[in-house]
Amino acid sequence: MAAAASIPQTNVILQRLIPHAMMRPCAPHEMIRPFALTPDHAVIPASEPESASLELSDFEKVGDLGEGACGVVTKVRLRGSGAMFALKTAYYSDPNSEEEAEVLRRVGWSPHLVRCHAIFRGAGGEPAMLLELMDAGSLGRLLRHRDGRGGLPEPALAELAARCLAGLAHLHYSYGVAHLDLKPDNLLANGRGHVRISDFSVSRIFSRNPGERLRVCVGVGSTAYMSPERFAPNARAGPRGACAADVWSLGVTVLELFSGRCPILPAAQGTSWELLKEAICYGEPPSVPESASASPSLRGFVAACLQKDPKRRATVAQLLAHPFVADRDVESSRRALREIIMETMHEQGQRGTPPTS
Repeated sequence: MAAAASIPQTNVILQRLIPHAMMRPCAPHEMIRPFALTPDHAVIPASEPESASLELSDFEKVGDLGEGACGVVTKVRLRGSGAMFALKTAYYSDPNSEEEAEVLRRVGWSPHLVRCHAIFRGAGGEPAMLLELMDAGSLGRLLRHRDGRGGLPEPALAELAARCLAGLAHLHYSYGVAHLDLKPDNLLANGRGHVRISDFSVSRIFSRNPGERLRVCVGVGSTAYMSPERFAPNARAGPRGACAADVWSLGVTVLELFSGRCPILPAAQGTSWELLKEAICYGEPPSVPESASASPSLRGFVAACLQKDPKRRATVAQLLAHPFVADRDVESSRRALREIIMETMHEQGQRGTPPTS
């Protein structure tokens, strides 16, 4: 009872942590516009601990969630409450970790991106990002759990593609950001059946101000999901090329979630950097197998994403209008995706939350 009684006070504190003047919620088609910041969409940085009167010591560790090349992620609880979060702490302060922190400050609120509530600083000045906790884990984990049962059914996959595209539209068109590491392991789900894009550790800002067009490094990310042009020495790209890199990654991700395995190399073959580079740069682009039971719209969607020439690759705006996404039965697709997430959580002994939308 004591913990429950403290929740209203906790909510007041968290409201101060969460910026309210972020980009207003909007439909995907409303996102398709040139990058511009208007007074209504002003960038409000995530709160720093000084302004929120909270410090890292106000959170207690509950468990480990993961570890990567750029930092560690732990599950934490706000002391005196039941409020749970994910805390991602960079190993040290460097240009990459600072760029990630800047991206999180810029992108604001979107139902399709994992939310950052605050950015703290560790003892060495390294950023520690307080993130929304996605309790169902990643879609990569979900796929591994389904080993032997194949990938996702098309209705669930269409809904997932729509949500990824809405998140990319928010990044590309509203805030001038390329994600550059889209893959199943960076798509996180929660107990309500929502899926959000996470992990901005290699993301790049290609437009910091209206009208600005920067060339950014794109030769970073997870090799199996990188497009051919990203393997060039010191690969860099302007806004169009950086966004096209995300579209290729989306195509590989959708194909993997459909087939149940990484589509770049045969299952029995190793996945060294050299083999992946040879397959991606010099082989045929991956596609839905002829033998697979797949709709023409899914085949066309994947093909539109996986054009080796980035200039021929579909844009996020074009893909939002693609029949695979635009003509889906929204309610049944949402239900299919939610049921798979909930089923996996149940099998893993986790408890989901009844959906509200």
